Amino acid sequence: MCPYFCNYYVTLRCNSKCQFCDIWRKEENFTLQESGLDTVKNNLRDLKKLGVKLIDFTGGEPLLYPHLIDSLKEAKRTGFFTTITTNCLLYPKYAKDLAGLVDVLQFSFESVDEDTHNHIRGVRSYKNVLESIDIAKKLKQKVCLIHTVTDENYQNLKNIVSFAQKNRCILVLNPCFGYFNNPGVSKKAVDQMNKYRKEPYVVMDQANLKLIEQGGNDSKKPICKAVSSTIVISPDNHLLLPCYHRHFHKIKINGNLRDIYNSDEVKKLKKMDGRYEFCKNCTIYCYMRGSLYTNVFSRYFPLTVKSTIKYLRERRRKQ
Repeated sequence: MCPYFCNYYVTLRCNSKCQFCDIWRKEENFTLQESGLDTVKNNLRDLKKLGVKLIDFTGGEPLLYPHLIDSLKEAKRTGFFTTITTNCLLYPKYAKDLAGLVDVLQFSFESVDEDTHNHIRGVRSYKNVLESIDIAKKLKQKVCLIHTVTDENYQNLKNIVSFAQKNRCILVLNPCFGYFNNPGVSKKAVDQMNKYRKEPYVVMDQANLKLIEQGGNDSKKPICKAVSSTIVISPDNHLLLPCYHRHFHKIKINGNLRDIYNSDEVKKLKKMDGRYEFCKNCTIYCYMRGSLYTNVFSRYFPLTVKSTIKYLRERRRKQ
């Protein structure tokens, strides 16, 4: 199996303080040395040779990375599908530079109520999101609003769905996974999400929801293919294995990403995909996305295909 996705953590610095995230809580993330553009270019070259199709430039807040624009330019020149998710605090400043470089532009949006959104994000970013939507549309950029669904907010989905439809923005409903101090989402929240699966402008991965309903990854018969489907690169240019959230291997790349990924050491880790004790009941979508999408023989694959088709249909709607 060739890796399809790359989660490229260009920075772990963040200017938000989200309740459901711990990246901003770690002081070392703000002093971690970040790679230069030449390093990114070298890695993009190897990622292409390895068969990667989609690169998510992530963080932290990716717009804090000084070489993001040039990295995106290189990624597009190399032929990758690109995505970023931003809290919108810096998007208005860089919107024109980003135009045409990001295939999936996602704005974090937690509530139609300004105070609630700002409380969840830990900063006053609500007005920045509204401004960013307006700017992106004027630049004819497709906008996705990514909404993290929790047991505290799932009863308010009707309002956020209405907001997305009124503003003609794709709404990505992303269930909060069990990580940090988060308990993940309950079946009640999943049931509520499913009520909106056929609504215009609304997308969610039905396979991911089914996985949550069935208790997550089974470490004895794993669905997770984290190492096999997704390459994870840290800001200081290390390959993180088996995934970002649970990595216990951190291999310095030094211009040899292709050789490292094809090494016997990594091949052994591929065989352990989803089988570690900490993999039990995991639903972390950053890695389940690749696992569900590339595992064509699993019972979840048809649901992922169905959800992808719905997403592509929504992309064609007028925004």
